[in-house]
Amino acid sequence: MEGERNKLVFFEGGVYSFDLEDLLRASAEVLGKGSVGTSYKAVLEEGTTVVVKRLKDVAVSQREFEMQMEMVGKIKHENLVPLRAFYYSKDEKLLVYDLMRDGSLSALLHGSRGSGRTPLDWGNRMMIALTAARGLAHLHVSGKLVHGNIKSSNILLRQDHEACISDFGLNPLFGNTTLPSRIAGYRAPEIVETRKVTFQSDVYSFGVLLLELLTGKAPNQASLGEEGIDLPRWVQSVVREEWTAEVFDVELMRYHSIEEEMVQLLQIAMTCVSTVPDQRPTMPEVLRMIEDMNRGETDDGLRQSSDDPSKGSGGHTPPTESRTPP
Repeated sequence: MEGERNKLVFFEGGVYSFDLEDLLRASAEVLGKGSVGTSYKAVLEEGTTVVVKRLKDVAVSQREFEMQMEMVGKIKHENLVPLRAFYYSKDEKLLVYDLMRDGSLSALLHGSRGSGRTPLDWGNRMMIALTAARGLAHLHVSGKLVHGNIKSSNILLRQDHEACISDFGLNPLFGNTTLPSRIAGYRAPEIVETRKVTFQSDVYSFGVLLLELLTGKAPNQASLGEEGIDLPRWVQSVVREEWTAEVFDVELMRYHSIEEEMVQLLQIAMTCVSTVPDQRPTMPEVLRMIEDMNRGETDDGLRQSSDDPSKGSGGHTPPTESRTPP
């Protein structure tokens, strides 16, 4: 041990009371190996369960590490996974988070497709899109922090299917040397040249995440090429051929009267993945568009329940207004 400074540092408002020794004695199982390190589910002797992330290839000094973690630890929002504690020594850099028992969006969307699977329904996908947008907008506006690693494995779910975004604010720990290949989530095209993550590159990654919710396709599927880059291209090519319905996840086809909403969310996603960073909306604007959709959905429900003979038996009539997102 390297003196008193190398102890587990907790943030105020947390609910945990254990020390490093307790943590090292805990039984641990690997939850996942990611681009920044390995996550473990750790069960302490007195029964507390936490997630410990063991970071690899940290490229900053202890002081820089501590300052960045202090900044991350202060950020609190119901749709962001709070950092509860951290530990720094020459050989180990550990982060402690709450366990989100419902796992990641990635596992829920792509795990065990086929028989026996419970599909993620449209209402839950909309809830995830909305709450993830809230978390990311808060991070950008109040936290003034770029996430830098938005992808579905970093969107964790609470039991009410609200999204909680994890792994934010870690980019500065790794230096610029390896950034594009390692920790830029669904990579915006400009990152390859600039090697810098920005608010705009986060918006691009979030747009890819929306496309993932809509299409059911993992952006890093081999057929779609490089992480994140080719899902937007694939969607654009299908939409260009006017086969828009072909882009949507087959698991959503069982739900009626949602085509209009799916197209609206698709339009929001496509503005986010504009190849020109300045043409992308900000996260607060993206959030507003999704919230407006949700409000419209409630109004639609009222309209559709009225006895309107023009609706016929085929559900709803197509909208007459412009199909361009705000």
